[in-house]
Amino acid sequence: MIQIPDHLLRDARLYSGAQDDTDAVCRVLSDYGRLIGEVRQLRRRVAQLDEEGAMLDDRLAALQDACRSILEL
Repeated sequence: MIQIPDHLLRDARLYSGAQDDTDAVCRVLSDYGRLIGEVRQLRRRVAQLDEEGAMLDDRLAALQDACRSILEL
């Protein structure tokens, strides 16, 4: 049998809501893959939002330049 430190078992019980140590660890392990997938999706989305934000900043700068040009007429 694998020896799991008590603090990790407590964390597993808190996360999973299970009272039994084995059940708690099994639930955490079964959720792990899904959670990693979700984190990866969120990272991709954040990167996409950063890119969109940079594009909006560029468009705003161009619009401000156009407005300044109009005011100078």
